[in-house]
Amino acid sequence: MAVIRKEQLADVQRWQIGNFSAASAGPRPTPTEASPEAPAAEPSGPPEEVSEPVITLPTQEEIEGIYNQAQQEGYAAGLEIGRREGEEAAQSEAAAARQEALAGIATLTAAWREALAALDQTVAEQTLDVALEVAAQVIGSTVKVQRDRILPIVREALQALPLHHGHISAHVHPDDLATLQEGVGQLGTTDPIKCVADPNLAPGSCILRAGHSEIDASLDTRWRRVLENMGIDAEQWLLR
Repeated sequence: MAVIRKEQLADVQRWQIGNFSAASAGPRPTPTEASPEAPAAEPSGPPEEVSEPVITLPTQEEIEGIYNQAQQEGYAAGLEIGRREGEEAAQSEAAAARQEALAGIATLTAAWREALAALDQTVAEQTLDVALEVAAQVIGSTVKVQRDRILPIVREALQALPLHHGHISAHVHPDDLATLQEGVGQLGTTDPIKCVADPNLAPGSCILRAGHSEIDASLDTRWRRVLENMGIDAEQWLLR
């Protein structure tokens, strides 16, 4: 027969019959050995302290580096802005200068055209003056050399007389008197003509007088008519 000691009874639980009338009773528990309660864990040491985040302040060298970097970046940004503004200002100034230059060129071109037109006019006038001067010299020389040139001049003056006129007198330069007297028969008129020497007339000139009529066929008058037909002021030209 086995003997159970008293010391071993402490681990034995008493078995009891459950309440069969309980509606919510579950399955009948099976007897199990009671497991000893686990002893509470004792602290192995002092509690750990929660460390706060350490804030590391920048050193003076780092601060100076940050400052220098910011200064350089700001300087570079300022240079870029200044460069852009300078380019825009330069472009605006260049455009304004270009417009001013074009306006100046247009003004200069207009002035040049006016000067060229004036020069053309001056050259044309000078050329005409030379031509007329040469013509006058040629006519004067021709009259002096070809004395018979006085006859067609007198003939033309006779044709300009009115139908009814008085006695005719032809006044010519003394050097042309002999030529006129010799060529009266070639004048195409049966009216008697009195030939008169007039030293106030230029060679090649003739003035016919018939009653109250007078035909000025002097060289000066004929030359004035030529100038007027050309649209030239004879008075101004003859005064040159």
